Amino acid sequence: MTNKAARLSPDDLVGLAQAAWRHGERHCVDCGGYHQAWGILRAAGLHGGLGADETDLAPRLAAALSPGARVLVAGSADPGILDFVVRTAAGTPLDILVADLCATPLSVIGDLKPYPGMTVRTQQVDLAELDHLDSWDVIVSHSMLPHVPAELRIEVLKRLRRALAPRGRLVFVARTFQAAVRDSAAEEKAAWAQQTFSRVASSGIPMPASLAEIEALIHRYSVKRRAPPWDLATPEAIADLLTLGDFEVMEIVKMADRTHETAVGQARAKESYLFIAR
Repeated sequence: MTNKAARLSPDDLVGLAQAAWRHGERHCVDCGGYHQAWGILRAAGLHGGLGADETDLAPRLAAALSPGARVLVAGSADPGILDFVVRTAAGTPLDILVADLCATPLSVIGDLKPYPGMTVRTQQVDLAELDHLDSWDVIVSHSMLPHVPAELRIEVLKRLRRALAPRGRLVFVARTFQAAVRDSAAEEKAAWAQQTFSRVASSGIPMPASLAEIEALIHRYSVKRRAPPWDLATPEAIADLLTLGDFEVMEIVKMADRTHETAVGQARAKESYLFIAR
């Protein structure tokens, strides 16, 4: 991160959305526009980032951080996870790398004001091809699984395990999803796009582009938007997956419960779980 590029504050959600839109026009290809849209959705209040998970996550992450610790943020929609790590460190100097497949969130991070005492770098990389070895004291991952194809989950986790230092820790948050009636994929995608755009348009936030352009982006992203990983509906299933990825799960913490209506009106329960592994 250079002083020349640094100008945004991590809590300036409108500024982050504008930067993501600008960078996303060049970089959002494989993600289907997810990162270009994410900043708008978060600024409009449709997504809260880490949200309530911070309460349980912060003390456990803080316990894993020591001066000079090397921290890998594995997957990042925006600067939110990076900023959470820095705030949790409370002045402890860290060497942080944020890695993601899409260059958009990494470019937005490059636009941030510098964090005093922190070394912050970014790397555009497919985590299924990560080649780091014994490199990181702490690896932080939040809500990554829904964005990884099912056939690549174990490979991604094995790559992260090889990247973890011998005494390192994985701080891993995943959400389970359960629905009484599962909506058809096509029906839900179309309804999600319509409902999401309606909420964005009525949010009152300054828009980084015309409403027509934003509506087109939301509909384009909805086509590529992955369904929740229904096969990982319990913490035990997620722990088993981590074990298949060569991790030893040391602690599982149940965090926030949320129930919300899907775009076509079906109730869906979400539970957040924190996994500490080595």
